[in-house]
Amino acid sequence: MKIVTLYNHKGGVSKTTTTFNLASYLASIGRKVLMVDADPQCNLTEIALVKLIEDLDQTSTTAKIKDLPGTSILDALNQRIKGDTAIIDISKIKVNEISKNLDLLRGSVDLSSIEDDLAEAYIQRASMRTNLMRTYVAIGDFFERLAQKEGYDYIFVDVGPSSGALTRAFFLACDVFYIPAAPDRFNVQAIGTLSTIIDRWMTEHAQVANQYKDLGLPIRHGKPAFLGAVVQAFKLYAGKAKPGYKLWMTRLPEEIRNSLKPVMKKHGSLKELYLPSATKPIAIEVPDFNQLAPLMQEVGKAVFNISKADTARITESGEPWKGNNWAQASTRMAHYKDLFKKLADQLESL
Repeated sequence: MKIVTLYNHKGGVSKTTTTFNLASYLASIGRKVLMVDADPQCNLTEIALVKLIEDLDQTSTTAKIKDLPGTSILDALNQRIKGDTAIIDISKIKVNEISKNLDLLRGSVDLSSIEDDLAEAYIQRASMRTNLMRTYVAIGDFFERLAQKEGYDYIFVDVGPSSGALTRAFFLACDVFYIPAAPDRFNVQAIGTLSTIIDRWMTEHAQVANQYKDLGLPIRHGKPAFLGAVVQAFKLYAGKAKPGYKLWMTRLPEEIRNSLKPVMKKHGSLKELYLPSATKPIAIEVPDFNQLAPLMQEVGKAVFNISKADTARITESGEPWKGNNWAQASTRMAHYKDLFKKLADQLESL
């Protein structure tokens, strides 16, 4: 079982759509997958449960995310943080089945309410205060036991674009991570800051890892391996990235090699912690979804699973795309599927 996240403290990099598409692809090839919405914005929940949310909106003008069925990630963590239980009781967890082999532990807009609790557990991680130490290891332990009970092959954690206690706690519970990025100046510059953040988190976690193990506490290794960058949100011209994007698509891998690679080497063998291809640290390059992006969110399907009938949802006439429009969309969807297959193959090889 692998716990996977896409993390970038800079927002607007399509991390949620990539998470949903990759998880959906792995489920389609027979892997059992759980998606965890650990972002208070709840975008993953909105995509995955779009039909339920639409029905809820039709029946009530005051409906909220918390009225959706199933356990939220906040409900699960509050067992430990607000309750007296030493560990999260996984028998009380009810996930939402999205499709065959694909489940969701839904989000909560109130998830940030436990940020101070997680921050205190982190600050006091070496204090020998058992209650806080149990909170510090709760997320990783919860994921491992839930995966074992339900037979999950992968858990995908959709984290928020921040460097706060909430994101840190989920990131350190993961085995591997991708960096979602757009090819622009700000994303390239953000790699340096991101590398510093990850370095600090790993260093501070390592300071207590052996102590927790000696006490029999289920602490995770806290060294997620880097799998590569997922470059997205760029336009094509004549089948290639436009020049303005190409410039930053060249500089991004350079910045990763200069800033992030030394950090991963500092914390262990590059063979264990730095796992992109030998040629460049870019896992895949995903052209802009264009009209397929809102359509995907409208129907709650992976971009490569959109049907011709689905397209009627976003046309003024209410008629589905026809002729060349549908032919071009089909070609693009097949290309997107190939890209997510590439990511899935990488994960399967670990």
